[in-house]
This record gives sequence, structure tokens and C-alpha cells, in this order.
Amino acid sequence: MNKKSKIKEDHINCDDIIWLLGDGRSGTTWVSGLINFNKKYREMFEPFHPKFVRDAEFIVPHQYVRRHDTNEKLRSFASKIFSGKFAHPRVDYGSQLLRYEGLLIKDIFANLLCYWVTSQFPKVRPVLLIRNPFSVALSKYRKKDWFWVTEPLDLFNQPALYEDYLFPFEEEIRRVSHGNNYILNQVLIWSIINYVPLRQFDPGSIHICFYEDIYNNPDKEITKIIRFAGAGQAGMSITIPRDIVEHPSRVTDAASNLHSGPSPVSSWMNELEPRIIDDGLKILQHFGFEKLYNDASMPNREVLGKVHESTWLLNASGR
Repeated sequence: MNKKSKIKEDHINCDDIIWLLGDGRSGTTWVSGLINFNKKYREMFEPFHPKFVRDAEFIVPHQYVRRHDTNEKLRSFASKIFSGKFAHPRVDYGSQLLRYEGLLIKDIFANLLCYWVTSQFPKVRPVLLIRNPFSVALSKYRKKDWFWVTEPLDLFNQPALYEDYLFPFEEEIRRVSHGNNYILNQVLIWSIINYVPLRQFDPGSIHICFYEDIYNNPDKEITKIIRFAGAGQAGMSITIPRDIVEHPSRVTDAASNLHSGPSPVSSWMNELEPRIIDDGLKILQHFGFEKLYNDASMPNREVLGKVHESTWLLNASGR
């Protein structure tokens, strides 16, 4: 057992579990560090990653699981994670203490299985982080050699996902894929992996937060997450030390403009061709996301609510 595998599950309060979910390059690593500014939690870095965690190799990237499905292998693996029993050098990077007050798991490939998993483990408090799809797509483009899903048609390899959610969008998905534009493919994948959990979870059972809101007011937005997790008193507010807020995440390179230069909230507007932005907005329109961000690239929660609360298809199908 190596140094990073010495944390014992009996030294962790597994009644306090936050699961931070989001697309790659959406700021999940940075936000995870803000949530854990006081080192209260044992941070688990992407335990459901199918490429870098051998125990998770059986999981398809962006795997979808229906809510009434039986998946004992996935349930067993998730049980190890949420009980604090799972240890892995990459997952436990940075966790050096032997005692923690809770678990903070962050993942970038688990959006489509989080509903099923949290139904199996009701103590887990899911938090979905959303960042402007153009920012995400541009950041992935700069990291094209990293492990991403880049072909939207690959999601058709999951029959249940196709039948439950992708069928109405098949023509659009095939059209975008045929265009073979990296940015637009990522905008489409972003749409799918955010649309599905928004349709699955009832309002209030998952906390939705935006990278842009956290960037502008980290104390207020992280306080909301802590309250949702049940780890804070009503009326409480936290103050995160500025050096932690301004510290780049471990996956941020020297070229990052997070704290200097152009704003990471809106810089994509000057870096992408207008034609690509227009085509991307047409993709977002199919999923109801075209007005999710305003002209200043700030989120509009009213639009998000319309997607999040539209569960009639889900209820009608029994999925």
C-alpha cells in the first residue's frame, strides 16, 4: 500500500458526501479546491475515469444508466468510493491527512450515470457545475491530446441512451458529426451530457451551479454548495482566502487566463469565428440552451429552470 492509500474509511464521515460533476475543462478541479478550502474533505479526483483508473475501465465514457436498471458491478464500485474504502494514487493526489470530516468526489465522465448512482446512495449530494459550452469546447480544443469524447455518434453505441434521450435529436447529431468540426462536436456533447441529468433530477435534488457565477462571487456560490450538502447552518456564509481563490488548479497550464489577461468568462467570444458561434447556438437551440447565456456570457437561470423542470417526458416513459 503506497503513501496515498493509507487513509482509513473509519477516519472519514461518510454522511457528508459531495459529488461534483461537470464536463471536462469546466472548472471542476478549481471549484473542488474552493469547496475544500479548509481541507475538511478527503478529495477524490475522478475515481470514475475510465482511462486512468483501472477499476473503472468497465465504465464507458459518459455511460448512461436507466434509473431502474440493475448494475451490480457499478454499484459495488460506487460503494467503495462513497464509503471511503477506495484508494488510488491519481484519485488521492493531494490527500495527505489521515482524518477528514467528509468526502468530496469530482468527476468529468459521470454526468449520465449520476442519477442512477445517487438513487442507490441517497446520502450523496450531487452538484452539477456548468460552464459556457463555447469556453469548454475551446479549452478542450487546446488540449486535444487529452482524453475526451470527440465523436458525438459514439453516444449512439448506448442503446438505452439513444432510446431514452437521443432519438429526437438523431438528425441533428448526425448533421453535426458529418460536419467534422471539433468545436461544434464538443458543443453538441456538452448539450447532451448536461441535458440528460437536468431532465432526470427533480429540482432541489441536485445543486446546479455555474462556473461564471463562482468566478464572480466565489464566497456566495460556494456557501450555497455547502448549504446544499447539509454541512452548514442556515444563514451561514464562508470567506475563502484570496490566495486559494486565485491559485490555479493542478490542470491549469501557464497559458491560463483565469486571474490575468482576458476574462475566462467572455474571452471565447473574441477567439471563435462568428460563424462557429452562430452554428453552435443552433445546436444549443435544439436542447433549449440557446439563451442560457446572455451577451456578456453570464448564465440565465430562468432558461435553465425551463429545461430542469420539464420532466413530463421522463414521467411519461417511466425512465
